[in-house]
Amino acid sequence: MMTPDEKGTLPLRTEKLFYDLQNRIYADIVRRIKKTGEITSTADYQINKLLLLGNSTEFIEKELKDLLNASYPEIWALYDKVCDWEYVRNKDAYEQINGNFVPLEENKTVRRWAEAIAKQTQGEIKNLTRSMGFTVQTRGKKVFTPLVTYYQKYLDSACMDIVTGSFDYNTVLRRVVKEMTASGLQTVDYASGWRNRAPVAVRRAIMTGVSQLSSKINEMVAKDLKTDKYEVTWHGGHRPEHWWGGKVYSYDDLVRVCELGEGRGLCGWNCKHSYYAFVDGFSTRTYTDEQLEELEAKEQEEHEYKGKSYNAYQASQAQRQMETTMRAQRANIKNLKQGNADSDTVIAAQARYLNTLSQYKDFSKKMKLPEQMERVYMDGLGRVVTDNKIKGMFPQKMVDNMQKDLNQYKRYKEVLGESAGTLANFGKMKYNDSKKWGELNHRYSVVKLYDVDSGKMPREKIFELDQKAFQAKTQLFTGNAKRKGNIAVMELDGNIKLGNSQVQTIDDPNYINFKGDKESLVLKTKVPEFKTLFIGTHNRDVDSEAKLFEYAASICKDGKEHVLNLLSERCMCESCRGVMQQFKKKYPNVQVNAVSNAKKQAEKNKNKPWTGRKR
Repeated sequence: MMTPDEKGTLPLRTEKLFYDLQNRIYADIVRRIKKTGEITSTADYQINKLLLLGNSTEFIEKELKDLLNASYPEIWALYDKVCDWEYVRNKDAYEQINGNFVPLEENKTVRRWAEAIAKQTQGEIKNLTRSMGFTVQTRGKKVFTPLVTYYQKYLDSACMDIVTGSFDYNTVLRRVVKEMTASGLQTVDYASGWRNRAPVAVRRAIMTGVSQLSSKINEMVAKDLKTDKYEVTWHGGHRPEHWWGGKVYSYDDLVRVCELGEGRGLCGWNCKHSYYAFVDGFSTRTYTDEQLEELEAKEQEEHEYKGKSYNAYQASQAQRQMETTMRAQRANIKNLKQGNADSDTVIAAQARYLNTLSQYKDFSKKMKLPEQMERVYMDGLGRVVTDNKIKGMFPQKMVDNMQKDLNQYKRYKEVLGESAGTLANFGKMKYNDSKKWGELNHRYSVVKLYDVDSGKMPREKIFELDQKAFQAKTQLFTGNAKRKGNIAVMELDGNIKLGNSQVQTIDDPNYINFKGDKESLVLKTKVPEFKTLFIGTHNRDVDSEAKLFEYAASICKDGKEHVLNLLSERCMCESCRGVMQQFKKKYPNVQVNAVSNAKKQAEKNKNKPWTGRKR
């Protein structure tokens, strides 16, 4: 007879064909996005759109046709196997009981049933391929989208996000890959609205066909052997309502007790149970009643994992869910790699997968369940992680919150650059070193205050100049030079100079009371080289930045190359921006890197960026 485990393995080869199809569609979508990343303008995208997306319908049709052609031989082969298991294995019973066994190749009835059910299954699979697509998030709702529509609408939208600059390439790639792999290739029954992953749907179609063929053969065998008794198989991890496995029933009891013919009953949805002709005096039960009691008692035993209790069925379901998660994670990694995603994104995805794999192994061990990694590896993706040390690079809390922490790290890296450190070090600081984490947060909050006005100042230099300016204003200046106005700091060829809008001449009390080195202060020039604006009734020639550029002009007249780094506490006004442009035009030998308080920040805090700051 066909065991539950044997029955469960029958759909695997056809399932794998659907996973292979899913992988090819994923790869095709990533390839198209990758090509879009090479396009530099919206106009170029519109020109190339037909080349990028125009043949998607033909591609889908060819892939589905190839899938069906590959699946048909597999279906015939598996139903031949069912006939062998369910009919030929009864040869001894036929010969001993009624003395007449018709070989399978001559049994027209069994062959006719197998052929009819094979064609039925082929038809169901063909119907599945007609309604394939992805489930995507639209206006807060998950909506099923057919494959052709996904290419024409959602993929087109993603490509436009890249070429218009709405989102960078890596962000779009991550979004699309996550969306695809989280959904998986799905199929929908439009009449009922029911949808499921395509490999799961094809598995269900095959299991249904197997159950139908098995039932017909075994009912024929029972009739030939003149018995109305059937033994139902038993397997571990069964649904609680399938308690009836392992016992012997009449056909009427199969219907009444085991709910034969119902979706939730014997041989129903994804049911691995079968029933076989049982002949008194010839057949021997697989399990006695006493053995079944012991087996069922073990089924109800609960084991704890991370504070939650599981019986055998619940544990097997949790195991299946983890396998599904790992397949999605593996597809995610593969497609991110194919799309040349940044290394941090790939490493984070690999760490999540290795964490799930570790949990799966630990869970299976504690639940006393055999690992079934073949269910994961049938995705055909091979090794997606070549360095098993990756998981150990991150604290467990970070692995548990990887996507959130990865997004935070990218924000920090965008502001701090290389000083944000590696993703692994970022996690170690956040979860294991509160002092260093506090310092990194402070550095992030400081550098984020500033917008680039000219050039490209290293992030480390922004932080360094901010600290000098903040220390000078809060500790070295007094009076209104401390409370009001704007301070700017300039580093010219390694020398530091300070400008304060409240300090103009050597007679100024704010100059006299300055606690630092007065040589570092730049005062108002008597004969300015650059034009400034009047804003209101005030000439802005007293502004910090204007005075510093006047000083720089006196140094840079030598024609030699110089590097000027300037940081201003407040948002640089139009007058000072004008002075900077005049300076850059007159002294092209000077590399000018300038930052000032970000405009949005300035509007938010009334151009007082340091209010409440301690350091």
